[in-house]
Amino acid sequence: MIRKFSVRNFKNFREELVLDFSLTRDYASNGFLIRNGLVNKMLVYGRNNSGKSNLGAAIMDITTHLTDNLSDNVLYNYYINGDYVDDLVTFSYEFLFGSQVVSYTYSKGIGRKLVSEELYSDGELVFRQNYRTGAFVNNIADAKTIDLKKNNYSISSIKFIYNNTLYWSDDSPVKLLMDFVSNMLWFRSLRQNEYMGALKGRELLDDFIINNDRIEDFQSFLKGCGQDYSLCSISEGGQNYLGVKFDHYNARFDMVASTGTLSLWLFYYWMNRKDDISFVFLDEFDAFYHYELALYILNYVNRKTEFQSVLTTHNTFLISNDIMRPDCYALLSNGKIRSFADSTKKTIRTGHNLEKMMLGGEFGD
Repeated sequence: MIRKFSVRNFKNFREELVLDFSLTRDYASNGFLIRNGLVNKMLVYGRNNSGKSNLGAAIMDITTHLTDNLSDNVLYNYYINGDYVDDLVTFSYEFLFGSQVVSYTYSKGIGRKLVSEELYSDGELVFRQNYRTGAFVNNIADAKTIDLKKNNYSISSIKFIYNNTLYWSDDSPVKLLMDFVSNMLWFRSLRQNEYMGALKGRELLDDFIINNDRIEDFQSFLKGCGQDYSLCSISEGGQNYLGVKFDHYNARFDMVASTGTLSLWLFYYWMNRKDDISFVFLDEFDAFYHYELALYILNYVNRKTEFQSVLTTHNTFLISNDIMRPDCYALLSNGKIRSFADSTKKTIRTGHNLEKMMLGGEFGD
């Protein structure tokens, strides 16, 4: 799990932004949202242009840095802050794997050129390399003899070492890091099926539903969302498509479903695509949903406790002690992010109306 994340000089985050998942409180309600003492499910509220999408891009940058998984490059236009004082964009991650704390920090310069990276395990230096000064330390037990001269430094040395070492012990901080990062996922459906991480190739949503015998399960999911469809498989031009049964003909699902329903299709795909997802960032997850459906989807994600997740929203209806906890809600504003619990001097109790408190400015602008 991610225990702590920080970024500096990236897009609209000129000053350091810190997101600390370890800042939990002893609230009695909704304890399932906390795992291993860390916030496992977070909902981030922010106004337009507050940087919610940039937050997702920042957290997910490590997937473009360490893996070959597909990326949405649009998010990485104008990578460095336009008013930067120095030319380094710095990302820092602190992970908790069982009882082992693995910390990984790297910096990139103009043009996203890698400048430095360092890896620690339980406070002990494992690897360090500065591509400007030449400083180098390699204490990776499983890769002490790796020849880094073959790496042209266009990619991370950690990535190069991992890809060119045959055996890794299960508790290696490099393996633990790479396993987690390889299974991080970001997606949204504001314009199209946009995603990062967790998948190296592309797959038709129709094929996923049909080839994995998920037509009935998807139909049941849609019914739970208030969408009553009778689904089937149809063939057009030698290609199988998910279809909808009508009295007089069957039609392609993607041709007759609304924008909101197509968004649900994408959501269902990603939530069921892999069993080993480690982290999910859903940007503007409720952009096409009315408030009841947004609540249904939020609860659907929150019940999947096997992965850590961060969702972003504008929807104040979703802010309630009945839904989540004050330490699992966060407000993103002015380049800073803090949980509701850490944004007020008041003791928040179960009976407090969190939405009213937020709209009243109790948690900041």
